[in-house]
Amino acid sequence: MRADRPWSLRRRLLATVVAASVVVWLVSLAIVIQVAWHGVSETFDEALEESAQLVLRLGREPATAAAAGARSDGLRLRIYYQLVSPDGRVLQRGREAPAAPFVAQLTGNDEHYNVRVDGHYWRVHVLRDPATGLQAQVGQPWEERLDLLEDIAERLAWPALGLLLLLVGVCWFAIRRLLRPLETAAAGIAAKSPRDLTPIDAQGMPQELRPILGALDGLLARLGMAMENERRFTSDAAHELRTPLAALRNRVQLLARQGHLPAEDARQLRADVDRSTQLVESLLALARLDPVKTLEAVEPVSLAPLVDEALAGAGPGRGGPGAAPADAARIGTALSAPVIVGHPALLATLVRNLVDNARRYGGPDARIRVESTALPGGGTRLAVRDDGPGVPPAHRQRLGERFFRVLGSGQPGNGLGLSIVARIAALHGARLHFEEGLDGRGLSAIVDFPPR
Repeated sequence: MRADRPWSLRRRLLATVVAASVVVWLVSLAIVIQVAWHGVSETFDEALEESAQLVLRLGREPATAAAAGARSDGLRLRIYYQLVSPDGRVLQRGREAPAAPFVAQLTGNDEHYNVRVDGHYWRVHVLRDPATGLQAQVGQPWEERLDLLEDIAERLAWPALGLLLLLVGVCWFAIRRLLRPLETAAAGIAAKSPRDLTPIDAQGMPQELRPILGALDGLLARLGMAMENERRFTSDAAHELRTPLAALRNRVQLLARQGHLPAEDARQLRADVDRSTQLVESLLALARLDPVKTLEAVEPVSLAPLVDEALAGAGPGRGGPGAAPADAARIGTALSAPVIVGHPALLATLVRNLVDNARRYGGPDARIRVESTALPGGGTRLAVRDDGPGVPPAHRQRLGERFFRVLGSGQPGNGLGLSIVARIAALHGARLHFEEGLDGRGLSAIVDFPPR
């Protein structure tokens, strides 16, 4: 198996257990058949001995001797007998017994012989009468014993096979149940996010899994501490930068008024300072939003005032140079769902950033429309659409990432506006996505709010 190829622990355990069970099943079946065969062979040998004694005792009474060769249904055994004289002649024999003696030459004191007569193998018991020298030779074909062995094997095979299938089912159920804590732990790990780094609940977990969960909890704790330090540093740095940036802007204005700076240089410096200030404000907003997990103060919020405020805030001068002047003739609203349940201040920031993003990157001649509609499931859709240059489909999935900006737009920015929108949408349980804008052009930023 290749190292980079995924494999299933459950399947491998099941295959190992089933393979081991099959081997044990085959060995057990062989042992059972061997024990059964040994017991049956001893029983048959005892039957041969009893028949030999009967033949030797009643050798002079043919009818009685013939009865000794009758079929025994209990043992499924047919006895083939011969009464042999001391000189090796067959004096009497059963109907199907060979004409020649089973054993022509006796060896020592042996009583049981395995011989081949007339092309068949026989199991023969020989009993000699010391007084008369007569021999009672009683035989049984090995084929009959093997037939009985096959019958025993057939009768044992199906119950044993059923037990094997039952064992496989029990193993599958047990392995699936015993590995369920792995699935539970995986689900708990998958539920973690950068905003939820709490320890994984190890209650009810097996001892073998606890060291892994403990190591993972330690990693989450270190990661949470690192992220908290990063958020604290970002917040502190952004907060500390606000004062020097404000002082720097005032200094630029003072130098421009005193004539120490050319007008164009002063304007460019103010634009750079404004852009840095906007970046600091965005970082502060994200630093405040990142630690928040749930919203508690939610209420029905009317969209019309939020849109009016956003449009008013996008007037001349907002966003620095390059921002499009407010043009009410090119901005439309269609608020068929005028109310959204949420946090008023955060919803105002969301609408303001969406409108500002559309005006900034749509261009001075772009049309903008703010829409709100009711979704079939009971939620609300808020969309800000424009017919500007838009964003290539390959880049839309990256919109909302921090500091991501589409190259070639020619507009100043820091790539955090849509990141703030995405975070506010996530806090409301909403989904931010993008599609084509007005008349198949431009871009539409859509936020789908769930029903509340």
